[in-house]
Amino acid sequence: MEQHVFEALQGTLSADDTVRQNSEQALKRLELDTGFPLAAANIALADEAGLAERQAAIVQIRGYVSRHWSIGSAKYEPGPIPDQQAKAQVREKVFLLLTSANRKLRMVAAAVVANMAVYDWPDEWPQLFSQLVELLHGSHDQVQAALSVFGEWVNSDMSEQQLDQIGVLIPELRRIFGSSDYNSDTHVLAVRVFTDCIDIIAIMSDTRREFVDAHVPPILREWIDHILHAIRQPLASSNNGPAILLKTECVKALVKIVIGIPRYIGPHSPAILEALWSQLQELQEPYLHAFVYQDSAHSESATNMLVYCEDDGDANTIDNYLCGMFEWISRAAESKPVRKFFVEKSKDSGALNPTLFFKQLAASLICYAQITTDMLEDWADDMDLFVADEDEDGYRFNVRVSVQELFQSLDDVYTRPLALALGWAAQARSELANQWRNEQNGNWWLVSESALWALGLASSSAAVLSTDNAGSAPSMSSILDSDVWPLAQSSSFPYGQGRAFIFASNVAQDLPSDVATAFVGASANAVADVQLHPAVRLSAVRAISNFCRHLSADLVKPHQSQFINGLASIIPQLSEDSAHIALEALHFALRVDQDITASLEPVISEVAMGVWQRYPGDVLLTSIVIDIVEDMAGNVSAREAFSQRALPVIGAAITQATDGMVVSSGIDLLTGLLKGVPTPMPAGYTETIFPVLMQVLTASSDSEVLQSGQACLKYFVQKDAERVAQWHDENGKSGLEHIVHFIAVMLSPDASESAALFIGDLVAKVVQKCGAYIAGNDFAELVRIVTARLATAHTSSFCASNIPFYSQLVIRHPTETVSLLSSMEFGGRSGLEVVLSVWFKSYLDVQGYYNRKISAVALTRLFTLNDARINSLVVPGDLIPNAANNGKIVTRSMSRTNPDQFTQIPASAKIIKLLLAEIEMDVESTFARSGGAGLSAVIDEDELDNDGGDDGWEDDGGDGLGDTDAFGYLDDLAGSDFDDDDDEDDEDIQADPIYNQDLNEALGSFFKQAVQSDQSSFRTSIVPLLTDREQTVLSKICS
Repeated sequence: MEQHVFEALQGTLSADDTVRQNSEQALKRLELDTGFPLAAANIALADEAGLAERQAAIVQIRGYVSRHWSIGSAKYEPGPIPDQQAKAQVREKVFLLLTSANRKLRMVAAAVVANMAVYDWPDEWPQLFSQLVELLHGSHDQVQAALSVFGEWVNSDMSEQQLDQIGVLIPELRRIFGSSDYNSDTHVLAVRVFTDCIDIIAIMSDTRREFVDAHVPPILREWIDHILHAIRQPLASSNNGPAILLKTECVKALVKIVIGIPRYIGPHSPAILEALWSQLQELQEPYLHAFVYQDSAHSESATNMLVYCEDDGDANTIDNYLCGMFEWISRAAESKPVRKFFVEKSKDSGALNPTLFFKQLAASLICYAQITTDMLEDWADDMDLFVADEDEDGYRFNVRVSVQELFQSLDDVYTRPLALALGWAAQARSELANQWRNEQNGNWWLVSESALWALGLASSSAAVLSTDNAGSAPSMSSILDSDVWPLAQSSSFPYGQGRAFIFASNVAQDLPSDVATAFVGASANAVADVQLHPAVRLSAVRAISNFCRHLSADLVKPHQSQFINGLASIIPQLSEDSAHIALEALHFALRVDQDITASLEPVISEVAMGVWQRYPGDVLLTSIVIDIVEDMAGNVSAREAFSQRALPVIGAAITQATDGMVVSSGIDLLTGLLKGVPTPMPAGYTETIFPVLMQVLTASSDSEVLQSGQACLKYFVQKDAERVAQWHDENGKSGLEHIVHFIAVMLSPDASESAALFIGDLVAKVVQKCGAYIAGNDFAELVRIVTARLATAHTSSFCASNIPFYSQLVIRHPTETVSLLSSMEFGGRSGLEVVLSVWFKSYLDVQGYYNRKISAVALTRLFTLNDARINSLVVPGDLIPNAANNGKIVTRSMSRTNPDQFTQIPASAKIIKLLLAEIEMDVESTFARSGGAGLSAVIDEDELDNDGGDDGWEDDGGDGLGDTDAFGYLDDLAGSDFDDDDDEDDEDIQADPIYNQDLNEALGSFFKQAVQSDQSSFRTSIVPLLTDREQTVLSKICS
């Protein structure tokens, strides 16, 4: 066996392609013999074998372990698995390679040992950990090998069983890190493994709190002292690669600590901040000379200091180190131990003002955020990169983006103080820019550009600059004079000129009207001027978006035609990666004045549909085109002409395209058109478009096409239910019958749940709009179809998407719905049991403001029925603590061995539990509804038990740090996972009293009535089944 393996390994090294390929195939066949890994291990250990063959052998073992060592491997390939005796022999031999004199053999062996450890430790290889710790006391090469194993092996997948071993490992790592006997590479490995240990400690900090509380503080005291010592070491004039790598790894460790176990870092935070601030000051000038200022006399020496080559020969820089420091500051800035460095209270007004440190930090960050020579070179080669770098969610990460994230984080915590600090810093930078401009120093524009860029990041900058701050910040007029106008007039510096446009548009509402008007006109001219640098034109495009959004229509309207024509001229010139900014600007521009938009309908139609025809698969561009289509369809004066141009394009895509993605995208455009037209739809829409759509959906099996079709059909039902019901095909089948048949096909047992993800919305809309057009038996059949599919459903998202259908039924006909469901049977369960089981399990997964509300209201109706058929159902209640899994991270195998158990309670009690949870989640606040009573109208939140947090880490509130709503983050939440845009577009939903009532008040009244009337034996049958917290909430509601 060994000889065969050796010959095959030799063959893989041959220069002859045929020999090499045959040998590789031979190795694949040999791998199917369980003796293969031992033979390969013997070759790797054999000194008499050639080094190339030995290295090839250990590489083969690495692949073998991934493919054949354990059936649990993600890369497992069918074949025999070695028995434990054979594995033990292989492990022993591979471990010996960790002491090899050859570095490549050691490093690959380390990867193999780490991979084996994932499957074999601790059960089959219990001595591994102690063996590696022992190796940490060996030669320098052996220490590196052991650290490499730990570096591959120690990760967040480890369970709490490894926490004790980590407690042994960390002191060894600290010993190595703190010893001058080891080189910088070894120190880097030690810190890297320590960082991985922090990840595990963070995961276990709740389940093993006592252990963590006892061990982490002394660990951090020792480690942070050594980390800060390494960070504070000054860089030499050259050859700083090892030092920069070590500093970078140290900062990564600090970031992991502040993210993972923040409660323990507080006492060290001031010292860390001081050390990082010292580094930022020390590196600022070298950074600018090395990467920003062209033709600097100090560029060469600064480059030698901050640029280094890695082992593979690639040049690397100090960027990762800087970004790490910025991230730590971002994470730590809101903590109490650090807060005093950022803000102080005014003795006169009591308002929070930035400290001198905060101002100096802002000035330093503006310096680091300057455009680098590499960025300019990239942009010169590819303007798409310029667009990407200017996008808030761009895909490129660099120092400037890292500074942006830091400023945005500080803006969340210190809104007004940041604006004041930036104003102070911008003024200082402006003075330098003016000095350099007067001295004919060509770098002046970089200074001004970065100052305006930074001011544009703070949400309240414009307001602060536009008010009298007693000299604490510059005025808007001074910023305009010192930075904006000089940049706007400097055609030699197009990126600076473009920044002037963008800044002016960002603060447009606070500009003097004559200045705003001047920039609006300049932007309109610039976007259409082909002689201008592309950066200026693209910046003008972004400015147009802002002007159309932020300024009054009276200021923008005189230039709307010029905006639209200019944008229409530049869009065809842009690539797929850049067209979105101009298309979005066009969308905002056409909303300024409906009549002007209608007069330019041919231009708008051509450019919008042209973009979609070129890039139908681009999700971002298609979404913007859909918005434009919807707006044009909603424009009374443009609708008919636009539809005549758009529908042939959409129709051709839907009926003729062979690519399902194009068909799906075309249906999405059609949906946008339907959303924009009035209710009922104009004559001819349903009769012309609906049959074509149904024909496409009937013939398609593409999931994306079917999903898009479900959304589109929902709008046909919503907007034109009567015509859909009245339309009949040549066989006399009505449009509504076609829709019900489509629903039945999508909900057939063999249909994909993902393909039917939006069928619930369609079915719920049919209930809302088509009750008068569906016979009783047909309606019952529709309920049976949905319920039958729900009985076999697996995914929570699919289940949750169908709950609104039953919510609508219950709200309209509660008794009849319960009776109908009770009369059905699916696999030995009644339809009522099927529906309520899914409803209870997926209740919290229901998405959307309206759907959440009708689901809750429907449950109150079911409870109020006090129906024996509901009360007799027994369903899972509260989780029963599992002693076998207590305090552990539960893996899939552990959950199968010791599955979670639940109490069994009546369905009526489950309803009460869900509604109490609903009232605590406070849907009205989550969706930021104005005028709602809010949770405070029902219960006093302060009286409920709350977690104490992270020992003073979190902001304790009440000091006015942020000038935003304390629950402002929920706006973002409501705009993402709980997106309810469709609610706003749905006239039926808007007219539903449930949509407009306050759910908290409604639930409060429900609970009071249920308790007072003792519905379903509330006091004796339900209250005893509630948890202490649930009883507390109920008591507060009813008090």
